Amino acid sequence: MAHLMCACFVLYAYRKINELKKVTKITRCNILNKHRISTTISQKHWELLNKHVEKLETQQKVIELALESLENSSKQSPVSAWEKRFWLFVKSTKSVCFVQKDGLKVLLETADIERVKEFVARNKPIEYSIEFYFQKPIKECNLKEVIDGLVIIAEMSNWLDSVNHADDGSHYTLMITHSLGLNNSKVTSIMFENLFKTYGVKAESAISEKTIFMKIFKN
Repeated sequence: MAHLMCACFVLYAYRKINELKKVTKITRCNILNKHRISTTISQKHWELLNKHVEKLETQQKVIELALESLENSSKQSPVSAWEKRFWLFVKSTKSVCFVQKDGLKVLLETADIERVKEFVARNKPIEYSIEFYFQKPIKECNLKEVIDGLVIIAEMSNWLDSVNHADDGSHYTLMITHSLGLNNSKVTSIMFENLFKTYGVKAESAISEKTIFMKIFKN
């Protein structure tokens, strides 16, 4: 019996020694992987550091958590300046909802085109959008800026499938595709032509159920 107890004690001691070796090895490894830093910070950031030390107990934990937060933030897709500006524009125009494309197509099919013309001539929604984008009156923009702004606004608004433009010497050409029917072609060409009329240049459109080709003359 004594021999059995002795053997059990030896095995227990041996296991504990191995566990202690593992802990010692891990601790030693962690110590070796630590890095000392020395720097100075402003009074404002010193106060912030001490504020968070009260919650996290050590300056080391505060700094490590701040660095991990910065790393996680850098991995997220940043919102572009134009996207922020676009949402500010949506708010400023008092837009109340977004309509799914299929629903918009139904609304456009029953639209009163003459009333749309009156609304566009009176409120000039595209002109206002471009002025908001460039943060200056439309008359202070050059024609290339007006066209670039128009393309960006159309793409962000998502009611058109594609908007491309080309410089063809005496005029620019807009090439537009969409899936919202003939009335959308009519409404879009009305808005765009009114924009260029306001700016002071001539525009001509050729439309179909799914496409709009528009020439914008430079002189």
